Amino acid sequence: MAEVRFSPQAIQAYESLERAGAIDLLDAIDDAADTLEEDPGGRRARRRSFGDGRWGITVKDADDDWLLVRQLDDEDPEIVRVRYLGPDPFA
Repeated sequence: MAEVRFSPQAIQAYESLERAGAIDLLDAIDDAADTLEEDPGGRRARRRSFGDGRWGITVKDADDDWLLVRQLDDEDPEIVRVRYLGPDPFA
């Protein structure tokens, strides 16, 4: 099982959702993180390519589309690094 590590920006974004009480969106983000832990190279974890090994997963609630961009660690493929978490600029 892989370990998911959030960048400082992604942690701030997650915490802002917690403060706002965005439970449905937080649940969707947690589900995406679970997918990354279980199978970081699987099809569900590779929905959108941003090149250089970066992949995006769209997470949604009733009102918002957010984007989680991740890549495998260069030295340890069992570590998944979340590089961006925020509003999906392509939605």
